[in-house]
Amino acid sequence: MQKRGIFSLVLLLALSNLFAAQDITDLGTAYELVIAETSLAEAETNTASSVSVITKEQIAVYNAQTSAELIDKAVGTAIQSYGSLGSLQNVVIRGATSSKNLIYVDGVLFSSAHDGTVDLSSIPVSIIERIEVVKSGPGNLGRTNAIGGMVNIITKKGQKTNTPFTLTFENGSFLPQAYGASNSRNYLSLVDSQKIDFSYTNNEIVATVGGIAAQNAYTYSDGATRSLRENAQLYEAHGAVNYNRAFSDSLQFSTQNYAVYKNLGVPGSTSWGLTPNNAMRDTVVNTTNTIEASDVTDSLQRLSTNLHYTYGQTFNHDATYGDSTHTKHKASAQMEGVWNLGQNYALNTDLLYGLDYVDSTDVGRNTRHTISTSAHGSVYFMDGALSLHPSLNIAYLSDLKALSPNASLGAIYTPVKNLDFKATISYAENSPSFSQLYWPFMGNPNLKTEKGLNGELGLETKWKAISFEGVVFGRNIYNAIVNDSSWIPQNIAHGVYLGTEQSLNLELSKIFNIQASYLYNKSFDLSAGKTFSDNVEVTGIRKHTVKGSLFLTLDRFESVLSTEYLGKSSTLDSALLLNLSVTMQVSKALRAYLAVDNLLNTDYELVSGYPMPGTKIRLGGTLRF
Repeated sequence: MQKRGIFSLVLLLALSNLFAAQDITDLGTAYELVIAETSLAEAETNTASSVSVITKEQIAVYNAQTSAELIDKAVGTAIQSYGSLGSLQNVVIRGATSSKNLIYVDGVLFSSAHDGTVDLSSIPVSIIERIEVVKSGPGNLGRTNAIGGMVNIITKKGQKTNTPFTLTFENGSFLPQAYGASNSRNYLSLVDSQKIDFSYTNNEIVATVGGIAAQNAYTYSDGATRSLRENAQLYEAHGAVNYNRAFSDSLQFSTQNYAVYKNLGVPGSTSWGLTPNNAMRDTVVNTTNTIEASDVTDSLQRLSTNLHYTYGQTFNHDATYGDSTHTKHKASAQMEGVWNLGQNYALNTDLLYGLDYVDSTDVGRNTRHTISTSAHGSVYFMDGALSLHPSLNIAYLSDLKALSPNASLGAIYTPVKNLDFKATISYAENSPSFSQLYWPFMGNPNLKTEKGLNGELGLETKWKAISFEGVVFGRNIYNAIVNDSSWIPQNIAHGVYLGTEQSLNLELSKIFNIQASYLYNKSFDLSAGKTFSDNVEVTGIRKHTVKGSLFLTLDRFESVLSTEYLGKSSTLDSALLLNLSVTMQVSKALRAYLAVDNLLNTDYELVSGYPMPGTKIRLGGTLRF
């Protein structure tokens, strides 16, 4: 605690010397920088970084199958999906691939040192309350490895209700289509997938158990003909228990726990030839436990201690290269303080110890101890109209014997009500994963840390029923890790990303609501001596992405028609996608929905060689009692 206090005071004194701060008469809740540990949105007005939030209400009306589908609704995000339901899914943020983005669940880092990422298909939609995305590096959160951005998935909490039991069910079907030289038809697709969830909720507990079974037997374009996606079946079971208890007004305890088991076929890439005998079994068990004390002292508003542990095991049956097993243990202990140091200053500090241990048949046994300390705060001027938001994080990684610094500075200027001008600049580093370092014959133990510099200028405004956010951004990623011609990772890549992001929300009436966004992302590959004048783009980056959602609320009906245009990249064709979801409140207890995914039956890929499903019709409902 003494070290944390000294670190906080050092930062505070530095800020005091840099800025002649004024007294502030009314800051409201601006001092409480509760950002990464529980919610990004709670302090959204306090961060200069661009933040997108997928709300509880939006999740209910989208009726999405996976957490990745929900994240894809956020402005500036894209999804890498290896085909069918249950397959590996990662997030791309403004062109930064998955290993350069951090995934949090309830404010706790989930990204693995084994491969540097998180399989989003292993986080069930049924446990999600809302999703929050930061798109410009670590922002004022001061976290490591976030060269691209961050995603915080917040799970459901207990609440008082008169209907504590909920049963959710769904059946999904693909439209039968002729395929193959014999023009066979896949009528099995009429009952392709089934999902069920059962949950119990009171004011302290929410508990869920459920599962999914799917054949994923859809057709895809294979040159001049259509083929059937085979060996893509999924069997998944999941359960979760969240418990919150307030012992007093100033002391509370919470625990979040979930487990997922997946057994699925792995059909492989159509570009490299199908491997119908491959399969995977994946297990994830997670627990997060937090004790939080508020109003500890006059200056220490909140002190929380967090203990986290995740166990994961993946078994791969590979008919070509042999079986492999990867067992992963991830543990952390974190202490966070929220400080109010006068009317002009607010400060968050935290101290973290993290452990990553992997026992893999491929990369062997490897351990990474991480010790980090961070501070992120706010300084206010001009009666609160101008604020600065600095952050600093320093982490030590034991296996690399290296210090990893991350820092940012943001500014917010509010000349009039409902008009914010924002600017942020950040520096972040991304350490190589165990797979990149130690994979047999294809690893490189001499890899260096990737480095990234992010900058962002934007404005946010709201006028009556219109909300608008406009951002211009730049990202410079150097020392980046890519595979050379021998598929051995090397620090030889250098990419620059320049673009703009625009989002618009129109509340036309109580019935209609329109959300639209446009992302332009121009990339430059500056590797191997190339220059801007060469105009070589980074492989796989889509230059144009357009998203839109039309929400309609009428009496007992809620519906959303969403569309997404994915521009062409160097490896992927363009695609226009259209999805429809209609929800009806049949009675006080019963809610039914009809969802149509890929309404246009577009042939497309999100990862080269892995065809995505065509039109799928899903019929489901929720019964409360």
